[in-house]
Amino acid sequence: GTFVHDVMEHTLRTASERGGLKALERPALHALVRQAIGAYIEKNLPDLDGKNARFRYLFRRLCESVYRIMDSTVEELSDSDFEPLAFELGFGGKDGQLPAITVTEGTTTLSVGGKVDRVDGWLKDGKLYLRVVDYKTGKKSFDWTEVWNGLGLQTLLYLFALERQGENLYNMPVASAGVLYLPAHEAVIQGSRTMDDDQWRKAVDKELTRSGLVLNDRGVLDAMETAGEAGYRFLPLRVSKTSGAVTGEALATAEQFGKLGCHIQQVLEDICRELGQGAIAADPFWRGPDKNACRYCDYAAACHFEEGRGGDCRRWAHKLAAADFWTEVDGGKKHD
Repeated sequence: GTFVHDVMEHTLRTASERGGLKALERPALHALVRQAIGAYIEKNLPDLDGKNARFRYLFRRLCESVYRIMDSTVEELSDSDFEPLAFELGFGGKDGQLPAITVTEGTTTLSVGGKVDRVDGWLKDGKLYLRVVDYKTGKKSFDWTEVWNGLGLQTLLYLFALERQGENLYNMPVASAGVLYLPAHEAVIQGSRTMDDDQWRKAVDKELTRSGLVLNDRGVLDAMETAGEAGYRFLPLRVSKTSGAVTGEALATAEQFGKLGCHIQQVLEDICRELGQGAIAADPFWRGPDKNACRYCDYAAACHFEEGRGGDCRRWAHKLAAADFWTEVDGGKKHD
């Protein structure tokens, strides 16, 4: 993950400095990828030749994959009016271009910092529409259940922070256009040997479709990607062949974005309040044996969580679809 992030950041940054992706032919792009790979090896793997044969083989495969990942990314951006504006944009800390996200409850102040993989922008009628792009080398996708329960908020936090602070950074009014998770891994297609080129391409596109939340504004959507006869190739949306209407759970109106921002603010205030009160109950979120907060917890050896012992209990995160989420945000009964 670190390697792929590094190569994508430096390749796209260099391409932007040289006039943008649309000005680059494929050989020139691949030359930039090779340059980024070389710089990563020099800095982080100077002993690569001394590694065992298995490591070198797997690293070569990873290098081959990153070329295809970059090809997909460039194909998306070349058909978009949104252009990369920032890479590894920092919030908080000594090197942050923007201040940390802070919340205060009583005498407790919660400060959230971090970095955005990429910020894209589109200027229209004097307003800069911003979207946050997060590279995911695993299977992570936008999940309404997690958002409702205060998990998986990172990209949304950064988007709303940019909405508040972006005018100072870019010297013009800004608006939220959305958040997207970009699959930064190679598509693995079952049955690909029996497919023709068209079937294989459709299967790859389906595997690499972005997930996230985007503004329900046709002008903004058209600026992100031009829908072809088969609909969108990268955006997680559907286009009616009869009416041309765009649908999908990834759509949200400006009003809904505002309500989502209020929900996230409430979650942060709740977290801040619990921290101030010293709440350390062992009550992890739980969605099943393979998806829970305990599975990869660094503190499992110290916690010794046991359901029913003392205050130990699982907090079940009931599955929510987009419609359920908006109903809850609009005043429906919150799940326990």
